Amino acid sequence: MIKRIVIIVLCLITVITVSWHNATQVNPKQLNIREEKIVSGKIDEDLDGLLISCFSDLYYGEFIDKSFMDDVINKISSFKPDVIIFGGDLFPASFTEGQYEELKQCLSQLKARYGKYAVLGDSDHGSKDKSTALLEECGFRILNNEKKQINIDINSSFDLVGIDSLIGGDPDVASSFSTVDPATFTLAVTHCPDLFDQTEGYSCDYMFAGHSRGGQIYLPLINIFFREAGCEKYYHGKTNRNGSTLDITNGVGRHNKDARLLADAEIVLYTLKAQ
Repeated sequence: MIKRIVIIVLCLITVITVSWHNATQVNPKQLNIREEKIVSGKIDEDLDGLLISCFSDLYYGEFIDKSFMDDVINKISSFKPDVIIFGGDLFPASFTEGQYEELKQCLSQLKARYGKYAVLGDSDHGSKDKSTALLEECGFRILNNEKKQINIDINSSFDLVGIDSLIGGDPDVASSFSTVDPATFTLAVTHCPDLFDQTEGYSCDYMFAGHSRGGQIYLPLINIFFREAGCEKYYHGKTNRNGSTLDITNGVGRHNKDARLLADAEIVLYTLKAQ
């Protein structure tokens, strides 16, 4: 019996040690490309194959440096996306002017045929003027409780809806969807995933959100008790509800702790597919 207990304890110590090593030394250096297909009867043949690149939660300068950011930019650019979307949280409160210029240089390199768009996150609202200026200087259009019709040609388009952050912002879902055509495919973007419930009853086919960083250190049973406001209900992965899908990204950066576990940094690539 004692021998068994010793073996079990040693196994547990080994698992914890290996997991901690991966979380602090291996996983933070990884950047995944997650490719998804969005299939809908609202997507016509002219939209079929359209590529949308989404990323979120940079916290540039906290643990993410220019070398890692260059990798992000190069990977997004290598796919030549038609549309680029940023889901909020550019930098932490300790952001310096030097880091501002570095991030500006990086984000300015991104190109997309049909435009670059962004919503603000809670940390962006903490320094709203600086965040807004940086994004606009880099060619991003900020969607604040509004719809932008993305026109591919005279007969083909989809609606992109940007909703302000549930935390720190002033989200107005009714205004955001007020001019959306229910017959048109609609992609919504917001920072905090818990806003998903407020879109019920509106024409929201797919929603991209960040904020939780997929848990960053994702321990399903433990994370239930340690969730930030804005992602207390919806925290990790995808949720489907009455034909509408919420997709939460793990984000790119790390916040508060320089570690990741079971929630590697990622860039999400959506390909629209006609049904």
